[in-house]
Amino acid sequence: MLKVEPILFNKLINNASRTKREITNMKNIGLTQKEILLETIARNNNLSNPEFSNALNEMFIEMANGNFSKGVEIIKKFIPNQAAIKQTKLGTAVMAEGWEKPIVFPQTKDFKMLEWADKPDVLTTEELWAAAYGKKPALTMGAVGNSNIKPEQVLGGCSMTKKELSAKYEQGIEDFYNPIFAYLKECGANPQDIGFAFAHSDCGVDRAVRNVVEKNNLKGFATTPTEYTQYLRGKEMPPSDEFPNGFILADFPFPSVLTRNGGQIEDYANVYSKMVGKEMPLGVFGGGEHAFTRDAREALFGKNGSQAVPVDIMKDKFNIVIPATNENGAVTNAARDMLERVNGSPYEQYKYAFRYYLPNNTKKSDIAQYDPQASIATIAYTQLAKAGKIGK
Repeated sequence: MLKVEPILFNKLINNASRTKREITNMKNIGLTQKEILLETIARNNNLSNPEFSNALNEMFIEMANGNFSKGVEIIKKFIPNQAAIKQTKLGTAVMAEGWEKPIVFPQTKDFKMLEWADKPDVLTTEELWAAAYGKKPALTMGAVGNSNIKPEQVLGGCSMTKKELSAKYEQGIEDFYNPIFAYLKECGANPQDIGFAFAHSDCGVDRAVRNVVEKNNLKGFATTPTEYTQYLRGKEMPPSDEFPNGFILADFPFPSVLTRNGGQIEDYANVYSKMVGKEMPLGVFGGGEHAFTRDAREALFGKNGSQAVPVDIMKDKFNIVIPATNENGAVTNAARDMLERVNGSPYEQYKYAFRYYLPNNTKKSDIAQYDPQASIATIAYTQLAKAGKIGK
């Protein structure tokens, strides 16, 4: 005989909208962040502790309601650190749970490890840059986007490989920034008055920005979730007395601050937004849900007042279209997503200043034809001028 469950049926009907919203909120947490958080909880599962059980329940409620940051904060205090730093004779070593071998940053005149950013909310832009370089540069900048571009992301498919697409993406970002710095230098800017924040990964937007920093002699500064530090430029080294399993010798001569544990990607977004700083230019070169959570995007694009400029570099420069979202509504191109959500052009507000306020020189025409480029140049020049570093 068919078993009828009217109470359950009515409950499911009445809660359908709320359940759908909660599921959507959980899906919108970045994939890597989900994996890190679940692994961390699994390793430290202590359900015999009623306080831990209650905190776990509260965390999932907050996340289901879309409050990812609050959810992570609730569980943080119950989870011990799973990554540590040690000073060795070879340099500063970083080791995390689950790694086979540590990463060692050799001591160079430019490298400085600023410990862990375990409480990013208490950090300030001035404190971060002062710890790295003694004082904050007049202009601080940032760029976020993809680690790589995959053929399946391209609308209508693509015959190019991931390596070929990613190479175009990285070159496009370098070609975007180099003319801006050529223009600023011709206006009289000193590259040492300019700081650029990026991450450790030797791929995608971070590799491109590192190349720009080195080419233009800027002050580079990195913050990275510990998980992504594994992808930095480095060399496999054989076992030694200190490291019986061998180690990775890092090629990364820039000051660095790391985030760790279950909320490391969320914390990274918070720290990174503070590195860029209030009213400073943040280039958004694509990027998707896998890279950072909804809350992290808000931290990157506005929590600390950066001026975010979307740059759909693959479409504009190579006519390679990556849609704003996929069929499930997850963001696959944050730059395109921003452009489609804005009412009008986000570049319009910078056009008058670029045309009439920024000085004319032989390099200005190189950036005048591309609105995102002119927009970031305008913000950069304005911040240098406000600090008395240019335009005297």
